[in-house]
Amino acid sequence: MESVSWSRGTSADRAELRTFACCPGCRTQSVRRPRDPSDCGTEWAHEVQTYFQNNAIAEAKSGALPYDQRLLLLRDTEDLVGAAAHYSETGSGDGPGGLFERRLAAYATASHVQRGKLSTGEYASKALLRAVVSDITSRYSPQDTVIVTALVLAMNRPSRTCLERYGWSIAGQQGPH
Repeated sequence: MESVSWSRGTSADRAELRTFACCPGCRTQSVRRPRDPSDCGTEWAHEVQTYFQNNAIAEAKSGALPYDQRLLLLRDTEDLVGAAAHYSETGSGDGPGGLFERRLAAYATASHVQRGKLSTGEYASKALLRAVVSDITSRYSPQDTVIVTALVLAMNRPSRTCLERYGWSIAGQQGPH
């Protein structure tokens, strides 16, 4: 049965997120040290993996009211295949009929589905970005204009390529993720 779905991450997902692996550098190490970024060739991915494993739940809870921070989890049947976090740049004082800014703070597909397709035949990265856009658009009315930004390091070619492939424009070499 094909079943790709997304939901908001909650405290009940904490244990599952602690084992979420998305860092290709950790995957290729001869001795895997998921909490130690030394000798990891993809430090930026290691930082995102550590964020989802250790901080995503707490930050989503603490930022829920002031910044409408959302943690999204993507599953293929029961398997956690992606995670993303986004928040409002303008805070919770957002009113209807205006211009709003949101930041895609972090997103990652699980190591075992990177560059791969899910049971629906859709690439995991596309399904995750579609979930993010769906959740963001659900936060606003059709009359609102919403600008979504994501800061991506120049060396993070997989994320830059993914965003470009799905219609996001890439400018500059900014950001931690």
